[in-house]
Amino acid sequence: MMTSPAAALLKGAPVAKRIKAQVSDVVASLDTPPCLLNVLVGHNEAALSYLGSIDKLAARLGIDSRRVELPADVDTEDLCRAVTEQGADPSVHALMVQFPLPKGLDRARVAACIPPAKDVDGATIESLGAVLAGQRRHTAPATAAAVVELLASEPACDPEGKDVVIIGRSLVVGRPLGVMLGGPGSTANGTPTICHRRSPDVPAKARRADVLVVAAGVRGLVTREWVKPGAVVVDVGTHPIETEDGWTLVGDVDPTVAEVAGWFTPVPGGVGPVTNAVLMRHVAAAAAPTRFESAW
Repeated sequence: MMTSPAAALLKGAPVAKRIKAQVSDVVASLDTPPCLLNVLVGHNEAALSYLGSIDKLAARLGIDSRRVELPADVDTEDLCRAVTEQGADPSVHALMVQFPLPKGLDRARVAACIPPAKDVDGATIESLGAVLAGQRRHTAPATAAAVVELLASEPACDPEGKDVVIIGRSLVVGRPLGVMLGGPGSTANGTPTICHRRSPDVPAKARRADVLVVAAGVRGLVTREWVKPGAVVVDVGTHPIETEDGWTLVGDVDPTVAEVAGWFTPVPGGVGPVTNAVLMRHVAAAAAPTRFESAW
């Protein structure tokens, strides 16, 4: 993605590199490699591509990444049984179910079958409750934690004492991030506002933000007119598009925002690499919980 030189790029690679080095060192010191088990329901090309990248990263860091694939027509009862059985396996330190599930499956029931101590992506009520209560442990949603890590990596992007606007109220980004950037236990000490599709005059709210996080799932939603000059803009969106050079990703933020913003996360290369690194840290922390600290 091309951006104007007006905005400094808040790149994910340096942050991800630091996290991965920490994970690699801790994993190398363990007698048994941490094990991540992913449960995938049905044939989903996007999920398979994502899991392939996770497998490669895990292998580089010395983490054992396994997979259980179930047919798309599995019912909730059998899926819950499979998740419960895998969660009870003492050799499995971390367990993830790939959401969203096919239609007809009960997400809440399935998520409840994940042992909270092995939940490394904030899927369970216990994990989300811990975030709400300000318990800084390694079970927060990885994407939300990645945003916190990115902002903490650059002093000019520090949210402390600033107005933070988050567009999107999902359980994996918007709502937990609102707590992580300004709720109990937060070291960010920002003042967050969470917007969604029924919020009145979202562009006006966005223009007041010193830090704007966009996780709406709508390609190119935020344009330069929505952004306060000099603001920090974090783009969590990922949308695959085909170009003359092949497939690439674009975000929820129009690239022209970089002409107004002070700092801007590129897509790809911003939040994504940090999310994967944070996930690996959560997996390693599930095996060695006393060995890690994070920005959250």
